[in-house]
Amino acid sequence: MSRVTAVVVHWRDADDTRGCVASLAAEPDLDVIVVDNGSRPPLDMPAGVTTIRSTDNLGYAGGANLGIAAALAAGAETVLLLNNDVRVRPGATAAALRVLGSDAGVAVVGPKVLAREDPSRLWLAWGRVTYGQSLVALCGAGEPDGPAFAEQRDVEWVAGCAMWLRAAALRDVGLLDEAFFAYHEEVDWCTRARERGWRVVYCPAAVVTHTGRGTAGGPAAVRVRKYFAARNTILFARKHARPAARVKLACFLAASLPLQLMWHWRRGTAEEVWLKIRGVRDALAGRRPPFEGLGLR
Repeated sequence: MSRVTAVVVHWRDADDTRGCVASLAAEPDLDVIVVDNGSRPPLDMPAGVTTIRSTDNLGYAGGANLGIAAALAAGAETVLLLNNDVRVRPGATAAALRVLGSDAGVAVVGPKVLAREDPSRLWLAWGRVTYGQSLVALCGAGEPDGPAFAEQRDVEWVAGCAMWLRAAALRDVGLLDEAFFAYHEEVDWCTRARERGWRVVYCPAAVVTHTGRGTAGGPAAVRVRKYFAARNTILFARKHARPAARVKLACFLAASLPLQLMWHWRRGTAEEVWLKIRGVRDALAGRRPPFEGLGLR
């Protein structure tokens, strides 16, 4: 059996992190690493769980890389990367390993991600890169679970909240790009893997649940998402987009952001759009993100 190490990235909400780790108990022969990503106070985990602590919040990408590197150094053949608010359903890892074992060219397996608040609906199945206003399309998000999401398939990218990553692919493709900090880092990794000839596979038999979207974590989390999703759209396009796609994205942003600002201004929520605009501006100018202003450091 492939040696699997789960890497759980923790920043806030220790109860959620413990719940994630507890959901792994039904997965056999699984080592667990929790990355304490600059949390205050430091996380306390039970015996049997390896904890790696960073004194600073390195973002999802940086925190994940600490755990992935440790897992690879310890001999993991597969790394299961998890958000701390994910719950892994029994049998998910076995299903993912069957896919990885069926073809040495599979770099990563993504699960069917159900909404924890309503498991009859999907949080996400898989994604596409569109170079539209939000860079990506979220396939299945918010839709009822059903036959449309019951077939295994190759996809452009899978959700970063739960990814079974082949060690050989990580060594070939590299780890997550820490310049992204958070949001779209999994889109970038899957894109890089596919550019190098690897497969990215959605496996509906591997099931996890994930909580919330958009408002999860309160207004502070929304601000972080608005800023980094916009900023990282530009970073992604600079790395991967062809000229026509860059023009398409620029047109979407130029047309949509002023309209969004007018719409939100009337409703007293213009800050959300200003954060998007600042994210785009900072990416274009190569400026450091406002970590302190966003409450991240």
